Formats: sequence, C-alpha cells, structure tokens
Amino acid sequence: MENIYFDFVANAFHELKSPLTTIMLVSEIIMKQEFDNISMQRCLSMIYEEAGRMKSIVNNTINSLKNNYFNIDVSQKCDINEILERVVVSEDLGDIDLSLAAEQHFVRGNAEYFESAFREIIENARKYKSERPLRISIETINRGGDICLCFSDNGVGVDKYYCSDNQQSTGVGLYLLRKKLLQLNGSVTAERRDGGGSVFKITLPIIV
Repeated sequence: MENIYFDFVANAFHELKSPLTTIMLVSEIIMKQEFDNISMQRCLSMIYEEAGRMKSIVNNTINSLKNNYFNIDVSQKCDINEILERVVVSEDLGDIDLSLAAEQHFVRGNAEYFESAFREIIENARKYKSERPLRISIETINRGGDICLCFSDNGVGVDKYYCSDNQQSTGVGLYLLRKKLLQLNGSVTAERRDGGGSVFKITLPIIV
C-alpha cells in the first residue's frame, strides 16, 4: 500500500511541474516586458489554462483519496461489449470505429466505473490529438481466459506517465485506472503507436 501511495504522489507531482513552470515563466515575462493588448491577452490566457490544469490534478488527487476510504463495489457482473456500445453511442462524433469481436465479454467489476474509464480514454484522445483528422479505434477480442480491449488513436502519443508528449494531460486519471484494474486481476498498458498516436490495452479475466 505504501508503494502505491508513493507512486501516486510521485506521478501527481510530476504532472504539477509543467503548469507551475509555465505560470512562473509567463508571469516573469509579464513583469519584465511591455506588451500590446493582444500579447497580454495571450499571456493571461496561458496562465488561466495552466491554473485550470493544476485544479484538475488537485481534484483527481482528492477523488483518489476518497476512493481509498470508500471503495467502489467491484462484485457486479458486467457486460464489457454492452458498456462499450453505450459509451460509443453517446460519445461518437464520427471519429470512432468500434469492433466487438469478443464472444465472451462478461467480467467482474463495476459498470459505472468501467463506463467512466472508457469515456476518459476517448476524451484523452480528443483533447490531445495531432494536426491530422482524429480517428479512434476500439476493439475487443478474447485471449485465453481474458477479454482484451484495445483503444488506439492517431494523436500525439503517450509517455511513461500515461500523458501526452506535449504534457497537456493530467495523467492521474489513467494512473488510477491502472491501479483499480490491478484490484480486478486485470491490467492496462499505454504505448506509442507506429506512425503516431497512442494504444491503450486493457485486459480483464472473463467470468461465465
């Protein structure tokens, strides 16, 4: 448990470094230079956006602490294919390709939590897309006694902290997803996609 908290705190502080650095740099520039109205507005917008990122990180941290005291019910029988269909119907903007090839798709967990996690992965892809038209591919397959979910996109890619190369993602939500899946005997990996983009792979043991 101590290692989990250490990893989480280290990750959160890693994510806080970037917005803090930007806020301090832009503030220093404002104090030393004279700007026209357009340049000043841009600097103020950067400060506002970076402060918003810090607020998001803090909120995710608080939610994580709450989850450690109020554990979610992970004893539900969940239909992963059905949950994905529901998420895609509500989230699809014409940029999602869905393939549900897994014939065995029931797992133990929490439907509301899974739905929230899948939405976050899709949102992450949209927020940190590249200049190319965004494409998100979601597929399920069976492998041994598991169901494997693959979320891939053609965005800017991820680093080892599960955040984008341009450091705009909080990363904390995906960190929490990985920790929760470990409790369910599952796993999640994030890696760069050949040609650009990210690939998130989630594996969960199926139940009959």
